[in-house]
Amino acid sequence: MRDNHSNNCAGLITPARLSCFGVSGSSILATMVSLINLLALLLSETKRVLTVIISAGVFSACWLRNLISRLVGKEPPGRCVVLYYHAVTVEHKSRFERQMDDLLRFAEPTTAARRSPLGSGKHYAVVTFDDAYQNIVVNALPALQTRRIPASVFVVPDMLGRTTHLSDTSTSSSDDRKVMAIEDLQSLSSDWVTIGSHSLTHPYLTTLSPKEALHELTESRRVLEEALHRPVGLFCFPYGACSEELFRLCRHVGYDRVFTTIPQFAFSDSSEFVTGRVRVDPTDWRLEFRLKLLGAYRWLPLAWGIKRRILGRPDENLAGQPIALHK
Repeated sequence: MRDNHSNNCAGLITPARLSCFGVSGSSILATMVSLINLLALLLSETKRVLTVIISAGVFSACWLRNLISRLVGKEPPGRCVVLYYHAVTVEHKSRFERQMDDLLRFAEPTTAARRSPLGSGKHYAVVTFDDAYQNIVVNALPALQTRRIPASVFVVPDMLGRTTHLSDTSTSSSDDRKVMAIEDLQSLSSDWVTIGSHSLTHPYLTTLSPKEALHELTESRRVLEEALHRPVGLFCFPYGACSEELFRLCRHVGYDRVFTTIPQFAFSDSSEFVTGRVRVDPTDWRLEFRLKLLGAYRWLPLAWGIKRRILGRPDENLAGQPIALHK
């Protein structure tokens, strides 16, 4: 006959029953959490590697096409990519500087407010920062100024001088999420740093009523212009959430250009109003950054469109953005 100890250990394996063998429930839970985190990391890195591989193929195909064009005496059109960062922490300062060296090697820097046509056969790049974290004043802007690379900083006025609640992969502590004070913005030279609006409070604009969205667009611009004593003509959408109606509102209130988070070539038309951008981080692999810089990630909207159709959401992407940019 079995004793009580054996009976307690019979049947399904549970934390309570495994404790019969000296295994605690807490250690099981900790192990399961570790395994789940490991699987999530592996899945994320697998997706990242696959994205780099596909992007490398896109770049190779375009390079070959441009080579053939030049061989037959036809210069390919000028191209521009707008990059956007969030934070640049002190730990990643040297990696950011190396990325800027790569930018100078493979592209010609230009501004987010550019209106002149792109030169044939040239590749341009724009550097922008969202949320105006204080660490970019120390860890990013000096490197740009030394290299004569212009920058644009998109600001949320209600967050100035505070530690934001926003969560981002480029930040790891509350110190990383400290936002510039208004004095920091005022100290930036308008000759090489353009200030743009990032809304008043950083909401999902697509979830607001037209009246509320209009308030976010107009008040953020008014506060910045009064504080800086210079026009604010650029806007970028918080979380990348935008719509045709929001584009119309931005035009109505007088913005010169607005930016999304859709990775596409920029400024193909000098009068372009809606411009796409590609997300970059100082922690990007070197090849990954170079491919983004050269526009090789522009296939992603197509992949997002396929995913939308599979999920039965053909009219918008997963960030609430329209399929096509309105110009």
